[in-house]
Amino acid sequence: MKQIMVVPFISVLWRVMMLTLLQSAMVHSQGLKVKIQAWGTDALRFQIAAPGLDVSEPIIGALNSSVPPASRYQTACPGGRNCSASKYDSPVRNGNIQGEISADGLVKVTRVSDGKVLLAQRSLTWGIASPLSRKHSVSAVVTFDGLDVNESVYGLGEHKDNKVHRATGGADSYSKVFADSLYYGKSQGGDVSIPWYMSTRGYGFVWNLPSLGSVHVGDDDITWVSNATLGVDFWVTTTPPPSSSTSADVSIFSPLLNNYVDVVGHATPMPFWTTGFIQCKDRYRNQTQLLDVARGYVKRGLPIAMIVIDWFHWVEMGDFGLKPQCWPDPRAMVDELRALGIELMVTVWPFMGLPYPNGTAVCTHWDEYNSNNYLAKSGDTGKPALFWKYNTPTGNDVIDATNPAAMAATTGHWFDGIGQYGVKAIWMDEAEPDHAQYISGGQWDFHAGSDAEVLPAWVKYWSSGFHKQFVDNMGQAQDDFFILSRNAWAGTWSNGAALWSGDIGSDWGSLATAVSAGQSASLSGVPLWTTDIGGYGGGDPADPSFQHLIVRWFQFGALCPLFRLHGHRSGQPDGPSDECGNTNGHNEVWNLAADAEKYRAIVATMQLRENLRNYVKRLNDNAVATGAPMMRAMAYQFPRDPVCTSNAAEAQFMLGDDWLIAPVTKINATSWPIYLPQVGPTHEWVYFWNLTTTGAPQHDGIVGGAEGMWVKIDTTAIADFPLFYRRPLQPCDACETHSLGAHSSVKELLTAVTTMPTAAKGFE
Repeated sequence: MKQIMVVPFISVLWRVMMLTLLQSAMVHSQGLKVKIQAWGTDALRFQIAAPGLDVSEPIIGALNSSVPPASRYQTACPGGRNCSASKYDSPVRNGNIQGEISADGLVKVTRVSDGKVLLAQRSLTWGIASPLSRKHSVSAVVTFDGLDVNESVYGLGEHKDNKVHRATGGADSYSKVFADSLYYGKSQGGDVSIPWYMSTRGYGFVWNLPSLGSVHVGDDDITWVSNATLGVDFWVTTTPPPSSSTSADVSIFSPLLNNYVDVVGHATPMPFWTTGFIQCKDRYRNQTQLLDVARGYVKRGLPIAMIVIDWFHWVEMGDFGLKPQCWPDPRAMVDELRALGIELMVTVWPFMGLPYPNGTAVCTHWDEYNSNNYLAKSGDTGKPALFWKYNTPTGNDVIDATNPAAMAATTGHWFDGIGQYGVKAIWMDEAEPDHAQYISGGQWDFHAGSDAEVLPAWVKYWSSGFHKQFVDNMGQAQDDFFILSRNAWAGTWSNGAALWSGDIGSDWGSLATAVSAGQSASLSGVPLWTTDIGGYGGGDPADPSFQHLIVRWFQFGALCPLFRLHGHRSGQPDGPSDECGNTNGHNEVWNLAADAEKYRAIVATMQLRENLRNYVKRLNDNAVATGAPMMRAMAYQFPRDPVCTSNAAEAQFMLGDDWLIAPVTKINATSWPIYLPQVGPTHEWVYFWNLTTTGAPQHDGIVGGAEGMWVKIDTTAIADFPLFYRRPLQPCDACETHSLGAHSSVKELLTAVTTMPTAAKGFE
């Protein structure tokens, strides 16, 4: 039985009506209507129609369109009352969550098992949509009560504020205008808003609208704003009731993330070939150069799993093919790489070059896209116009990814130009999509709606189109293709899209920021996240500071879900600039390491990752099934530890259950702190680089209490950084095998990691 509550708001008189129906039903009346549905495990969906309208579905939602199964158990109602009673004052319940409308028409959500109020609506304000969008569209401002003292909120995307938590009651708040995240001039492609958060109060929340707007989370209130909508739509979930079998170590966030991915979509599995090292730079200019680099890694015995062709490999923007003068035999290139054990990833941009003033087309597909309305249209002229200008003489419009026919045409052209050669990985750069002028709303119209209504979810349409191409059209298995995107929204991972840190700087501050940004993205539902090792913007291999930085960034990157080197390097370019374009400075391991010591340090981290690839794949399989992060914040992994839950250890993280890392993010640091939570009596911490064990709070150089300990690690040697393995004290063959790759002990793994490949010893 599915429960639906429809609440008509008539004049100033508010009344509540409960309907228990087999199927979804609507009640038509004057004024507003509210619909409450069981939607997944321990979860409810709330829909509030705008004045004078019926409840309707959003243009595209964060929630999947099909209703997932209700709770896997049913909690008895207080007083023995039937949970499905059709009383005007009855709440809607689903498992351990209850939603109701108060006498004054406001939503209140409580947890059944302890009666705790999770979310209490304070107000709902409707206004004139600015700009006007669909007929009857309005703006909406929904305000809930603010955070309790010490209540922390996690999620809401990837941000550069050096925090894993987004807000804490009594300490700090969070505010974001969604349009700011989408505009490169403010975000540099590294600020991603995902409309989901989790609270230490024990609930999770999804804002199920794709419109421009904003969010504020703080002591005073939690407020969500939609600039153009036909109603309000949100989803709330909570933790299950406690049971005698529940472990005290289980994170309260685990069931929330599980419930969340159940309704927005589970990620597709990562291909095993994405678990290893990914070599990339801005940019390899031709087939000869790229193959020389790939052969160079193999010759030196250095691990490599993928190599990347970056931007401007096409003739003109929107051609979706490789320039034949520079890439003369793509099939032979892909075949040789695959024979070397290397997959190829190629970037794709979502733009179409505009024609010259006399009407002559710049790109091959202009007439097709223009005549079939496959491009965004200017809100002023109703025609394609300059959306973004870069390296095209006339500028570019953006492909209307909300138009299914436009996506079918685009992915088909991509296959004809690139996919047919066996390429199974695409790099969705510029996926906000990038735009020349800040978009506050009203500037652009898409097939599905105005920019104000759909722009934040554009990337979901874009990634969905390529997912369909790989799976439905090319017949690829769900775990045998890969998408790397510069933007994300709720559920884009179900299309196979990973996320990276955007165009961050090549400096120590950007490295520190990436450590927290990756954790926040992971708590927002993104299982596969990566950084540009070395940063994107700048970095001269001849600069001593950068030589130090690149080693420390490798140490961080090797323990991220994806391990990827990228950057626009300064310094001496490799070859002249011709019809294939420039290539910028070197960005290969043997060109980045300044001396043998740094080279050995980088190679050791590459060897470490290579030996942990099976572990990484196992973590991803679990993330796909349950939503559990691969890159885990300390507050997630150790929910009872006061240091972790106070957000005092956000400069470190866990890779899965068993590896703890605190990246060194300052130049010439001779020591670095790391917090070791209490893991006894079943486990102990092993410092990887010398196999020192730590299992109790009493230890030299330690400051801390019974819950855990702070340890300072000597980082004078560039190869040393805080990396600990959580080793079981009792024999556990499966534990060691899972966490240590093919090795039977952490000592054996250390030997494998620190033994240089014979071909790599020459440092050249």
